[in-house]
Amino acid sequence: MYTKHITLAENIKTNNKLDEAESRISELYNISKKNILYISKLIELDLKENIALNKIEHKLKNFLDIDSNYFQARLINTEGLEIIRTSNDSIYPLHKYQDKSERYYFKEAIKLKKGQVFISYLDLNIENKKIEKPYRPTIRFFSPIYVNNKLQGIAGINLNAKNWLNNLKSLDINLLNSKNEVFVAANQELYKTDTIDLLSKDENGNILYFTKKISLESNYVWTIYTSPDIRDIQSKRAAYKFETYKNAALLNIGGLFFLIIVFSLYKKNKDITVLSQTVENRLYERDTLLKEIHHRVKNNLQVITSLLSLQSSFIKDEETKALFRYSQYRINSMAIIHEMLYKSNDLSRISYGNYLEQLTSTLLLSMRGNNNTVNLQIKTNNLFLNIDTSVPLGLMINEIITNSLKYGFKENNTGTLSIEVKKLVYPNFLLLIGDDGAGFPKNINFRNTKSLGLKLIHKLALQLRGNIEKDNSKKGTHYIITFQEIEQTS
Repeated sequence: MYTKHITLAENIKTNNKLDEAESRISELYNISKKNILYISKLIELDLKENIALNKIEHKLKNFLDIDSNYFQARLINTEGLEIIRTSNDSIYPLHKYQDKSERYYFKEAIKLKKGQVFISYLDLNIENKKIEKPYRPTIRFFSPIYVNNKLQGIAGINLNAKNWLNNLKSLDINLLNSKNEVFVAANQELYKTDTIDLLSKDENGNILYFTKKISLESNYVWTIYTSPDIRDIQSKRAAYKFETYKNAALLNIGGLFFLIIVFSLYKKNKDITVLSQTVENRLYERDTLLKEIHHRVKNNLQVITSLLSLQSSFIKDEETKALFRYSQYRINSMAIIHEMLYKSNDLSRISYGNYLEQLTSTLLLSMRGNNNTVNLQIKTNNLFLNIDTSVPLGLMINEIITNSLKYGFKENNTGTLSIEVKKLVYPNFLLLIGDDGAGFPKNINFRNTKSLGLKLIHKLALQLRGNIEKDNSKKGTHYIITFQEIEQTS
């Protein structure tokens, strides 16, 4: 009976992992579906307005630059010929465009009605009729383009499926594509036909593998599977048997008095074991839920960033475009925090030094490109902060760095950005941040300004129960900011 119960508990836990894996795959699929539908609508509007193909091509390239999950975008005409082909590495010249008329995905996608989506096999990317190396697991999404109810072709994006597969590894889930080829597995050769009998059982008749079929809009069926922790079951069963035999021996030696004591201890131990298992399951479910929440928040913020970027491509006024771009930077400063919490084992705090490295590197790359010569100096001394403090502090640092890159180094690409966070008497901290650039304009009142960036900096300092001063003793623009760690309410 004990073996039956612990086996049942392990089986329930295993099925929950399969359900969680299916949920993650469906979520990622829905994001890609929204992206291809948005891109197809964007192309349709541009074709209606007779926008040049090279301008549409650059919009697709901007989309790939923003979202690293995708590595190729295409527009294929009704004859199966590529008329736009771009990747996150480059825009292809005309002589490298390919004929896709014989590809199965073209034949299927060209039949679709307006607003429908076709998803390809999960397989390895093929370039020039050869499998690309290093291997890149790929899923292709296509949607037809209609202009004035007339079919013009199909739009497609290629998803680098490694990001999907990495989502499954944390759950110890294996995945087979619709051709029964291995795409995630611990003890099998990848991208080869599966050799495991998923229906096999152990000597006691217990199922060795739990499987689930996944069909995304009934296109192709994938198989996900995992194994219950047989070793854990056997270990618990062996420990239980040992305790049982030991107690039986004590009963024979000790008589009725010891029988009562042993029975009492056994009953108490059983209750504690059940309670401990319940608490452990609750904690695991809570942590899984919190991680999923942070993961979904991060994904939603990335979708918002992508939508802002695509929307800004319709705007010609540079000042308005800049407003969209700086809004993307602010959203990204929050998305990085949720991503770090999702990947961390500690759901209450993040390593703020790592966060600042990622935030500043992203801002430098976005605003200055790969060839910038602005140096970064970051000192945090192993600092960990909770999310209620990290978000407003990150937004404030984002505004200061953005102003430095926009105004401080406006005429010169060289210079130094410095950030240092010191621990004072808890809960107080000191932030020293600044640049050695052009300096603060004399005609702007630091305390009273119409600048949205400076207003945000002052408001965020108040939110952190802090104070902000400008250090005029150094070259450039430097701030001395004191703040407190905000106590979390839950």
